[in-house]
Amino acid sequence: MSHLIAYFGGSFDPVHQGHLATAKFLVDYFQLNKLVFLPAYLSPLKSQSLAAHHRVAMLKLAIQDETTFALDEQEILQPSKSYTINTLKNLRQVYGSTQPLAFVMGMDSFLSLPKWHLWQELTDFAHLIVVNRPHYSAIFNTELQQWLNKRRCNQRQMLEYQPAGLVYFVDSPFYAISSTDIRKALQQGHSTHQQLIPAVANYIYHHHLYGATATNES
Repeated sequence: MSHLIAYFGGSFDPVHQGHLATAKFLVDYFQLNKLVFLPAYLSPLKSQSLAAHHRVAMLKLAIQDETTFALDEQEILQPSKSYTINTLKNLRQVYGSTQPLAFVMGMDSFLSLPKWHLWQELTDFAHLIVVNRPHYSAIFNTELQQWLNKRRCNQRQMLEYQPAGLVYFVDSPFYAISSTDIRKALQQGHSTHQQLIPAVANYIYHHHLYGATATNES
């Protein structure tokens, strides 16, 4: 097994089958013994998300049977917008200077990286694993490309040999699922059972989240 520990950041609003399938793929691909879901209280690039306690509850239900998965609530517990740089600094203090750490993001997030707080310092504390996604071309602006040129890595084993500093792109299987589409479907009374695991779907309907009601449960 790899010594690398990966943190999977996101809003998970709600967590869905695509998130879980991507996480399982990453565990297999990098031979991880631990992948940690890291839900944000509120992304600085988003105006709002569902209440944090609901998103955490759904994540716990989604990963309860997966021994390789874990949950880190540190961003949820701070009632303010989440800056990834601060989280990675905290994680580096927890794990020490030699533990290989990686932060997982989608290509859509990577393309917006120059909008992130102190983005050029992220790799000082962890590697970045970027999951390629359809409809998002790997065409970077000059600033991002120049930064990437010094950090891009094409050998996944290298992520184990140093604690931080690299950016690795991985092609995961495509899962045509998005939290945005799920929220819209729930609000419109459409079924989402193919996109959500049953425990999460039941939680949503029980708490009437995203406009879901008992009448559109089936």
